[in-house]
Amino acid sequence: MKKSVLGCLCLTALVTACAPQVADNEYLIAGTVTDVPDSTVVHLQKLNDQFFTAVACDTVMQGRFELRDTVSSSQRLCLTINGKGYPNYLLNLWVAPGQYIELKGNGKLFPLWDVKSDIAEQQEENRFANYTREPQKQILEYNIQESDILTELSDKKHQGNKEYQEAAWNKIDSIQRLSVPFMLERTRMEVECMKTAPVSQIWLEKLETNATLTRFAAADTAFQDYAAFIAPLKELYMTLPDSIKQTATAQKAYHALFPKIKAGDVMTDGTLYDPDGNEHHLAEFKGQYILLDFWSQTCGPCRRAIPELEEVARTYAGRLTVVCISTDPQEVWKQCLQIKGMKGIQWNELRNDGGGLQADYGVQGLPHYVLIAPDGKVKHVWAGYWKGVIRTILETHIN
Repeated sequence: MKKSVLGCLCLTALVTACAPQVADNEYLIAGTVTDVPDSTVVHLQKLNDQFFTAVACDTVMQGRFELRDTVSSSQRLCLTINGKGYPNYLLNLWVAPGQYIELKGNGKLFPLWDVKSDIAEQQEENRFANYTREPQKQILEYNIQESDILTELSDKKHQGNKEYQEAAWNKIDSIQRLSVPFMLERTRMEVECMKTAPVSQIWLEKLETNATLTRFAAADTAFQDYAAFIAPLKELYMTLPDSIKQTATAQKAYHALFPKIKAGDVMTDGTLYDPDGNEHHLAEFKGQYILLDFWSQTCGPCRRAIPELEEVARTYAGRLTVVCISTDPQEVWKQCLQIKGMKGIQWNELRNDGGGLQADYGVQGLPHYVLIAPDGKVKHVWAGYWKGVIRTILETHIN
C-alpha cells in the first residue's frame, strides 16, 4: 500500500512539474487540435452589452495554439473561428487569475472540443456540453451549411441577383427546419440534466435560454413541440429559493414562462422615443392593428425580417402600423438607422434594465413580435423569424 501511495505522489509531482507556470495575474489557454489546418486563426472575445470585443488571438501551428492575457477575476470569454467549414457558434471558456486551461479537439466543430479546467463555472459548462453532445453535433453540422450559404450571399457578385438570393434564403429556411428536431432533443436533455445538476450561473442560463425557446411554439407548427417543455421548466423555476428568483437571469426566465401580457389581454403602453428625441405612445395607433417588432442591430434574424416587415406594411397600409422598437443603446441605434437607411416607425425606450415594454411583453430572445388588435387587445405574441412567418401570422389574425 505504501509503495502505491508513493507512486501516486511521484506521479502527481511529475505532472505538476510538467504543467506550464502561469503568473498570478494571468491565464493561459493551451490548445492541441487535429484536422485543423495550420494558419487557422483562433479568436478569444468578450461579450459586453450585446457586443464582442477582441481579447486575444493566435494561429494554429502544428496543431497547437496559445491564448494568454491578464485578468483580475473569474470571467467568461468566447472562443470563435471564422471561415468556410466552421460553425457560426461560440465555445464558452472561463478564465481566472493563475489558471491553466487545456483544450483538446478534433476537426472543425470547435464548440465540441474538450475543455480541461479547475474553474467551477467551466466544469458546469462541461457538464451540459457533455450531456448534449450528440444533438449539438447535428445542430453544428447544419449551422455550417447555413453559415457557408450566408458567406456566399455576402459576396458582391450576388448583390442585386434576386433570384439567387431568393433560392439561398429558401435553402437556409430548409436547413433551419431540419435542425429543429435536434434543437428539441438538446432542450429535452438539458431539462433532464437540470433536474439533478446543482443550481449555478450556468444552470440559470440554461433555464432562461430554454424558457425563451418555448416562445417559438406559438409562431410555427415546426416549433410547436417546444410547448411540452413549459411545464417542466416552470417546475424547475419554482424549486429556486426566493433569493435566486430575484436575480436578473431568473427574472428573464420568469417573464418568458409567465408573461404579463398574453393573447386576449389589454395592451400596455409606455414612453418611446424617435431618433429626434420626441416622445411617443402606442395609443397613437389605437383603432388599427399594431405590430410591435422588438429588435437589435446585432440580431441576424432581426435584419433578415426587414424586407418582410416592409412588405406587410405596404400590404396592410391603412389597417396596420408596424412599430419597430430597438433594444440597442441610443448611439448604436441611431447610427444603425443612418447607415442602413431604415424606413418606417423606428422607436426606442432608451433603457437598458430590461424593464418597460420589454418586461411587459415578455421579450427575451430577438426578434420578438406582438400583434395588437384595433380594440387594444393583444391578438398574438411570438418570437423568432424565418421566411414567411410574419405574413402567415398576419393572414391568420387580421380579418
